[in-house]
Amino acid sequence: MVAVPSPVGATDSGWNIIPSPNTGPSESSFLMSTACPNAWSCWAVGGVFSSLGNNSQPSALIDSWNGSTWSVGPVVAPPDSQASLLWSVDCVSSSDCWAVGAQEPDGQQQPVTLAENWNGSVWSVVPTPAVSGYLFSVTCSNASDCWAVGDDLDGQQNPLNGIIYHWNGSQWSQSLRASSGQTYDQFESVTCSSSSDCWSVGYAGPNQLQYNFLPGIAPSVVGAAALIEHWDGSDWSIVPTPPAAAPMGQDLTSVTCSNSSDCWAVGATMDASGNPSSSLVENWDGSTWTITPSLDPLTPANILTAVTCLGTSDCWATGATDSASGQNTTPIPYIENWNGSSWTVEPSPNVVAFGYLSGLACVPESGCFATGFSATNLNNNTTLQTLIEQLQLPPASSQGMWMTGSDGGVFSFGDAQFHGSTGGMALNKPIVGMAATPDGGGYWLAASDGGVFSFGDASFHGSTGGMALNKPIVGIAATPDGGGYWLVASDGGVFSFGDAQFYGSTGGMALNKPIVGVAATPDGGGYWLVASDGGIFSFGDAQFQGSTGAMALNKPIAGMAATPDGGGYWLVASDGGVFSFGDASFDGSVPGQGIVSRVPIERIIATPDGGGYWVVGQDGSLYAYGDATYLGSLTGLRLAAPIAGAAGS
Repeated sequence: MVAVPSPVGATDSGWNIIPSPNTGPSESSFLMSTACPNAWSCWAVGGVFSSLGNNSQPSALIDSWNGSTWSVGPVVAPPDSQASLLWSVDCVSSSDCWAVGAQEPDGQQQPVTLAENWNGSVWSVVPTPAVSGYLFSVTCSNASDCWAVGDDLDGQQNPLNGIIYHWNGSQWSQSLRASSGQTYDQFESVTCSSSSDCWSVGYAGPNQLQYNFLPGIAPSVVGAAALIEHWDGSDWSIVPTPPAAAPMGQDLTSVTCSNSSDCWAVGATMDASGNPSSSLVENWDGSTWTITPSLDPLTPANILTAVTCLGTSDCWATGATDSASGQNTTPIPYIENWNGSSWTVEPSPNVVAFGYLSGLACVPESGCFATGFSATNLNNNTTLQTLIEQLQLPPASSQGMWMTGSDGGVFSFGDAQFHGSTGGMALNKPIVGMAATPDGGGYWLAASDGGVFSFGDASFHGSTGGMALNKPIVGIAATPDGGGYWLVASDGGVFSFGDAQFYGSTGGMALNKPIVGVAATPDGGGYWLVASDGGIFSFGDAQFQGSTGAMALNKPIAGMAATPDGGGYWLVASDGGVFSFGDASFDGSVPGQGIVSRVPIERIIATPDGGGYWVVGQDGSLYAYGDATYLGSLTGLRLAAPIAGAAGS
């Protein structure tokens, strides 16, 4: 089990690159795996090169997390060793962790397996069987039951066959594994649901696996098949896997289980040259392994390197795209999410020239760490630096929100309840906006012809559905007591219903740009209209606090939200840029995370206390800032229509 602490202070939600330590500016450091025994004690392991050339040898590296920052951990390079590297780490508790890899003792030319244990105070080397090889993965079901897997090597340090070690509480020993029946095979990952239910994955085939950089990074193998073995408490046995279509091959790099009948294994299909082609995802349903479709980036040579699950409907996988070996490629990290029905690529920072994610750890209601390495530029003097990305997940909270598609389909998040939709109706015009009742017990949807649809405790107070409008409706705002609402058209015409009062409009003005949104003051005594150039028009008791009307914007404004006291407001552009005015605080933006939104941003929604906001994309993507909790997204779903509105509960 792993854990990542809740954030201290407000930070961006979604995946963010956070500061990570390095041993020195001229040295190349990289991380391969991460694990957290509790919220304030995490470890990430890997290695460091004094330089990338001149036959430099790596030295084992461990970084530690104390709940707020990462720092270079204690020296863990084994004594009397000329080279060492750690590939994997797992923890039973804060005082019992294991890291595995390989070392090359002084005077020898062959690496041997390496295991180190953390006893709460120091890391120390623990003897392993005398095998020339690498250990790529370790997992523990309890303090006296751990497994480590990897491969042994030939005289030229090329991989031969997979090896499995077991820790019984006092010593490591080599375990008898099932034969794959192939000339070459290798185990790359192991996980256990219990002491009698473990899985190990890798590859098997007629050809040796090659690496472009380091063992475990950017593999290349021709004609291989996925290899999966299962431990039932007594023996390891081969479990059938779906074959790849010729001439493609397969390689599985990571495996995890949320329970005994729900496991995931990830890796890559390999092209005819043996290079990664597309991501490979397989699922265990308790009886068989089947391939599950996964969405890849648009670039070629995709591989998933790590996977972990928070539950049966929430899993994450990290990887790299453009990762083919032996070519002038520049791998870039990417991240995928499983939402219970499909895998999809999630927005993540892309601000490095070269990057590779190979480690992943998550905990519910807190967050995830993805670890690897990167370079900000590529030249003859390139050095690799550690790369750590963090996702902060929502703690239990009372926040919630809805999104609506242009077809009137409604999606609820957090504590927001579903009250109905127009998803099955034949609408005259598309839905363009949404507003919620004060108690969150209902909501209104507004169509571009001014048709209004009410659900839950939201009452219908009228519409412009039967009027001949000069311009289409673009937004709706509710009164504070829920007894009425305003509709606004793209020419700034305002239509009031119920107890909503008319305070003015721009219907008779010559606007530079069309109106795209409306927000009401907290007492219902006024409202603001916002144009696509960020021009602000205030009416009633709404005070003008500033605008972007005179700025040169990268993208047009798409929406606005007001602070709870009416002393300020936020504007959001279609690229996710956020502009704050008055007492509205700037808490972050989509471009500020290093994310280039694949689809336009549609709305911004303030949290109830005004301490943060959500930014919503037309694909149902959700970005949370300040005290807004990340409540999930729709990016993994095939939407019948784009998101056109949103409201907070």
